[in-house]
Amino acid sequence: MAAECNNAAWGLIETPELSDAQVAQLVSLAATARLFWRKIGTENQIAHAELLFGWAMARAGSTAAQHSAELALDGLKNGADWERAFAHAAMAAAKAGYDPDAHAMHYATAEQLGATLAEGDAKYFTPAFATVPKP
Repeated sequence: MAAECNNAAWGLIETPELSDAQVAQLVSLAATARLFWRKIGTENQIAHAELLFGWAMARAGSTAAQHSAELALDGLKNGADWERAFAHAAMAAAKAGYDPDAHAMHYATAEQLGATLAEGDAKYFTPAFATVPKP
């Protein structure tokens, strides 16, 4: 699994132009390779996996975060308030610094949903949401 994900990720890194979906796939593959190499790899393999992951993240920029947040938001649009709050918070974080209007809209929605959460859900949401840049 480590080698398979590693090789697939390098194949994407060598592709000059990637779609948003390919960038998200690149980050997923690199993260998976990194996880497995950390468990079973030699010192060199682990270092190579870190290099691969760093390269994938640099290549991704904000694209992967936005793509993942959009998928989460779409998949959770009918979810519980806490799920929607997290999805909008992720989208706000992804849009911060790139799309001020979308950032502000998703931040406000996450904040509104977060204010309605039960204590048990708020316990997890509030500290995570505190890391999202304010508009």
